[in-house]
Amino acid sequence: MKKVFLSLTAALLLSCAAAYTVPASSAAAPVGTFEYYMETGEFKCQLENGFYYDISEELAGKSAVIRYYSGTESKVTVPENLGGMPVTVIDFFSGPNLDVITEISLPKSIKADDKTYSSMAALKNLSAVTVVEDNPELASRGGVLFTKDFSILASYPLAKPDTAYTEPDTVKKSYGVSGNPFIKEVTFSSNSEYTETGSCAHTNIEKVIIPSNVRKISAGAFEYCTNLKEIHWGGRETTIGISAFDNCISLQEVTLPKTVTLLEPFAFHGCTGLKNIKLPNGLASIGAHAFYYCTSLKHITVPDSVLKIGYSAFEKTGINKIKKAPYLKKKAHKYVTGDVRYTYSAKVKLTKGKETKQYSAEDITGFNPGKKAITIKKGEKVLLKPVVNIKKGYGNLKRYGRGKLGKKQSGTPEPIILSYSSDNKKVVTVSKKGSIKGVKKGTAKICITLRTTGKKCYVKVIVK
Repeated sequence: MKKVFLSLTAALLLSCAAAYTVPASSAAAPVGTFEYYMETGEFKCQLENGFYYDISEELAGKSAVIRYYSGTESKVTVPENLGGMPVTVIDFFSGPNLDVITEISLPKSIKADDKTYSSMAALKNLSAVTVVEDNPELASRGGVLFTKDFSILASYPLAKPDTAYTEPDTVKKSYGVSGNPFIKEVTFSSNSEYTETGSCAHTNIEKVIIPSNVRKISAGAFEYCTNLKEIHWGGRETTIGISAFDNCISLQEVTLPKTVTLLEPFAFHGCTGLKNIKLPNGLASIGAHAFYYCTSLKHITVPDSVLKIGYSAFEKTGINKIKKAPYLKKKAHKYVTGDVRYTYSAKVKLTKGKETKQYSAEDITGFNPGKKAITIKKGEKVLLKPVVNIKKGYGNLKRYGRGKLGKKQSGTPEPIILSYSSDNKKVVTVSKKGSIKGVKKGTAKICITLRTTGKKCYVKVIVK
């Protein structure tokens, strides 16, 4: 690649790149100059009506792609044609003249395209986007850019001054309100096909309302929302994505929905104001650095269902001791720098006959009580022997990287991954290790719970 400096003058034809990357320094370049990196495949970039453009040739034919606005008007109407070709895409690269744009109107020829969406979202003083009614692919509502059927929220202007926004029910996918400093409250779409939140990163949002259709809080969804205090959960979320609430320093209390099974890495990283968080039973995995640098967090209870805790998940917090299941085994990982980081994973011993082996608890594939009914005498003690199935890992790899999956292993697990309870302690009692005792004549039901998954099975006990 070579570095090229271009002068933006009306009399000069520019040499534009088919692909280029604008460095951060370009935004600070003096008025009238650019710096960007060029790659092979150069085209002539022309100036017409205040727009620099080049001609793109696709299978559908030739069209004009706008690269820059050199005018001074704040309210801009994009022409339908430049150089005799229809304007189909706006692909702005950075420059000072773009900062003057406060409103922009898109013509019939503009297509639904990610480059156009990104260009609108990069105009820092843009407060409204409008689209002519006969555009077949795009539309606008309230200054917000959508696809024609309003199924995609394509771009929310950075300078739109509204303090609250509710996404239309028609929205199935949203690019969110990221970067807008005025928004204080957002309600996501309740469309049944809308399952992931749109981005609200780097905003001043204080309150967010998540409908019940949302299953995942997207990666970086609320990253650096430093004023976020209230989260109204939909109640059916399963995943908190990577850096979803990274550096949300105003969050103090969080109760995750019961449906959450996965906290991805950096989920609550840097939430320095977070004092309490309640993790749900059913949570299976806590990613690396999930609570790293949550300095106000003093204690946490890890549910029995958690099978993995990633690197440094609770480091740089106020937590002295993590309350966790005994089968979560700590493992140190030493780096060449001398740093030591710890992970946890659930291990379980399985006994079959005289042989006992250790397995990963996440490989448990089935669970049953062994015997569904037992008859004992008053005063008699019997040890219950529930059975789990654990998948066997792949054997030695064969040629071309393929291996053979072994048969499931069945046996009696160590008691630490099981819990027991009796529905009638006056008839039958049961110990932590699964030893039952007949107290008096009658019938009782023993519930056995696999702590790692929450699954239950039952044994009927008759005392004679």
